[in-house]
Amino acid sequence: MHPILLKFGWLEVRSYGFFVALGFLAGILITLFFADREKIDRQNILDLSIGVIIAAIVGARLFYVLGQWEYYRSNPLEILMVQNGGLVYLGGLLLAIALVYFYGRARHIPLLKLFDAATPGTALGYAIGRIGCFLNGCCFGLPTKMPWGVIFPKGSLAEAYCADVPLHPTQLYSSLAMLLAFLVMVWVYRKKKFDGQIIFLGLIFYSLYRFIVEFFRFSPIHWLHLTPSQWVVVPLFIFGVWGLAYFHKSNLRP
Repeated sequence: MHPILLKFGWLEVRSYGFFVALGFLAGILITLFFADREKIDRQNILDLSIGVIIAAIVGARLFYVLGQWEYYRSNPLEILMVQNGGLVYLGGLLLAIALVYFYGRARHIPLLKLFDAATPGTALGYAIGRIGCFLNGCCFGLPTKMPWGVIFPKGSLAEAYCADVPLHPTQLYSSLAMLLAFLVMVWVYRKKKFDGQIIFLGLIFYSLYRFIVEFFRFSPIHWLHLTPSQWVVVPLFIFGVWGLAYFHKSNLRP
């Protein structure tokens, strides 16, 4: 919709990069707040945040490039143009989770406490970042006759695939879904009963939302009528349900 947020002469502030950066900042601040609750040293969170930002961007970009390899094989320099969009959140999430796991083990930080502290901020950062996707015209939906369908302007990725056709604003669906997940997790955190409750709840929220929204989102790849993202979130959902049940039961044991 508005890929360039601000322009000062030769300097451009792109909507996508701005909102992704804002999402990271919000996520870090929220994580610091909950880290205090879990009695985790703030310096550990700040140190970890740098690595998570790098891992999230590299993982998200890698997944996107692999999915569009025919294009990037002929345009290798475009791989570095992250500011123009082209990140797959799932790729960034998986690599970031791996980094948090190994960092927590290396620093002897209780892993479930660390993941609990990081989950609400991750959800909020995601919700903010998707606004950048909407303004950039990427991660768009399928054609729709709903009154809130959006016709993306010329020059956007959405227009390149579906010119002059109202599309589901799946970016906003995503933003609203994860904002709701964030608010629910903050509420649950006030009455948290066991370590791991927030991270497993977050995995369930994300998996459910992502599986559903994929039915409305444009995807050129389908395996057995499901998108690659849907296949990835199925085991994430199962793991989230298992973790919630297992650690809840463990907490009830005398």
